[in-house]
Amino acid sequence: MSEAPGYMSPEVVGCQFSVYPLRQAEIGGPIEAAVQAARREGCTVRVGNLSTLMSGSEDQVFAALRAAFRAAQRQGPAVMTATLAAGMPTDELVGRIQQEIEGRGPSGKDDCRRVDGG
Repeated sequence: MSEAPGYMSPEVVGCQFSVYPLRQAEIGGPIEAAVQAARREGCTVRVGNLSTLMSGSEDQVFAALRAAFRAAQRQGPAVMTATLAAGMPTDELVGRIQQEIEGRGPSGKDDCRRVDGG
């Protein structure tokens, strides 16, 4: 199976995960430990405001997910959620879609018309 234009190869697995420390006064430590553990498994890791994105081979991603959960657990009770995908859109395609949503064409200029009559 080959990838469509704007999409990564199906062999690249992506994962979006979030760690939720439970009954802990400081939540930053378990989250940072989870992210660092995932990175050590060889995945590309990008931290977002609400979740962390990582990608790599299937073996890397599942090992990173396990390592991240264990790292968070070592700091106390925690919940982890994860969404896995293969054949994800590229950053370029996502950026293009975001520009269209924001009403900017390829030039970056605002092409949107106000719909509230103002």
